[in-house]
Amino acid sequence: MAVANKQEFLTFIIGREHFAVEILRVQEIRGWEKPNPLPNVPHFVKGVVDLRGNIVPIIDLRERFRLTAEYKTTTVVIVVHVITSQGERTVGLVVDAVSDVQTFDMDNLQPPPDISTEVSSQFIIGLANLGSDEVKNAQDSAGRSLQSSTSGMVVLVDIDRLVNESLIEQISATDMPVGNG
Repeated sequence: MAVANKQEFLTFIIGREHFAVEILRVQEIRGWEKPNPLPNVPHFVKGVVDLRGNIVPIIDLRERFRLTAEYKTTTVVIVVHVITSQGERTVGLVVDAVSDVQTFDMDNLQPPPDISTEVSSQFIIGLANLGSDEVKNAQDSAGRSLQSSTSGMVVLVDIDRLVNESLIEQISATDMPVGNG
């Protein structure tokens, strides 16, 4: 009998859809705070924040996926580690709300659809079903319950491709504020 290839993912909500990133890549979840803006970066790069002495770029995934972005009390930043040829980098991803941690069998993922969607298939590891007993209400950064209308599917996002090297290089090449001010 083959051993199941299971991995844990942090699920989150953008609009009415569920997405997920590998839990081992997540450093922390923070409430939304307006970052320091950067010049000459794509519109979805909101700026940078100082996270305990580290300058962390903040990318709004909603805008990256060409969706409407509203900043509410439920808006959170998932701080993740991405792997580039230059090594590991820390990046903040803005989402509508964090849901929970789910375990998915990587051998049973559905491939990304061939049609054009809000999320380019190059950013997708695969699609997984959320069983009705696994679908839970999302929570905001204060732990309040949020209602989510989900299709029972979750999109597993490849953050290394999503936050590609050219974007990291472009952010790194700007004059970023250093230190506490």
